[in-house]
Amino acid sequence: MIRKWKSIVWLMAIVFLTSCGRMDAPDAVFRTETAAEADAFSDGLSEADPEPETQMRGGEERTKKEDGIFLYAYETLATQEERQLYEEMLRSLTQRESETELSTLKQELLEPVFHCVLADHPEIFYVDGYTSTTYKLGDALKKITFSGDYTMEEEEIVRRSGLLEDVIGEWLSGLEADADDYEKVKYLYDLLILKTEYELGCADSQNICSVFLNGRSVCQGYAKALQLLCQRAGIPALLVTGRVNGGGHAWDMLQLDGEWYYADPTWGDASYQKEEGDALSGADYPAVNYDYFCVTTEQITKTHQLGEEQNLPVCTAVSAQYYRHEGLYLESADEEKLAAIFSRAGQSGAETVTFQCADEEVYREVYRLLIEQQKIFDYLPDTNGTVAYADSPVQGTFCFWLSQSG
Repeated sequence: MIRKWKSIVWLMAIVFLTSCGRMDAPDAVFRTETAAEADAFSDGLSEADPEPETQMRGGEERTKKEDGIFLYAYETLATQEERQLYEEMLRSLTQRESETELSTLKQELLEPVFHCVLADHPEIFYVDGYTSTTYKLGDALKKITFSGDYTMEEEEIVRRSGLLEDVIGEWLSGLEADADDYEKVKYLYDLLILKTEYELGCADSQNICSVFLNGRSVCQGYAKALQLLCQRAGIPALLVTGRVNGGGHAWDMLQLDGEWYYADPTWGDASYQKEEGDALSGADYPAVNYDYFCVTTEQITKTHQLGEEQNLPVCTAVSAQYYRHEGLYLESADEEKLAAIFSRAGQSGAETVTFQCADEEVYREVYRLLIEQQKIFDYLPDTNGTVAYADSPVQGTFCFWLSQSG
């Protein structure tokens, strides 16, 4: 008998898309105060005012930081004016300045540049927006100031920062010194998923504290945590925002060996997908789903809608895609390769075996071979006539349980 479980990770979109649509408010709320009376702000302002004292310090080299972290959103800024504004906002937020005079008078630059700062810096966990104030003489705009909207007091920011550094350092200590980019990212992806439970409404769900300090988060927390871990490991990473099934969602874009890929650690977490009443216990579920690990733009956009406000490259590389990299990718219904995949999984003691088909035609061929013709029992002879499996026609993946419980 072949049993197909209905509520496992490869059908996760049904559960996840509903819940992710109810995610908490987005990162930033923008409020602007505009001077109503010019005379109230006329002291010290004249046509001969000097340039504001806030200047970019160190330019590009400082923005990339002393530890060499690559900042993708910063690099997409087209003008020196935008980059200087990024610098000023970043310094204001990291030093928790109460008010920072900006070098630009272009109000339309503030929101997109602020988004860039937060997209590059998951370590800024204590800000959920900003306030800008404009100063005028008559109808002439003379100055704009900026201040972050901080969600906690300075003492609490310092306390949490120390705790975060301890936890992040411990997680990163497990990386092998000679690990390549793929090994680094897979280790961090797996570790994040294994240490985090998905929970709507959890504390600090929109920042990294939810993952590293509480072990419970939603998509924004997962994505920011993976971004920060990768950055610390020398892997360029960017927070990506968009929509799934009409609801807001967040995931990552990562650069491995010079090529960009998408990764969605939330959709990689299988544990929260189990519905009550399933025949399988929670321990029987594959802990990590790799359908959305280091994938192309073509793959991710089958289920995810990219936000239009981000300037993202088209990701076409496939060498770091999990199934290809691990030898679990089928370009035909190759019975010899299928036998090798099942044999290798059995010898390793794995509880499940997963693989991906190159396209819809191959998926259908494999389905006919294994399910309709029941050739699966040739590869799993010790199942007592019962096999449980899950499949994803969208991603062309199959998961078979190598042993049954109950």
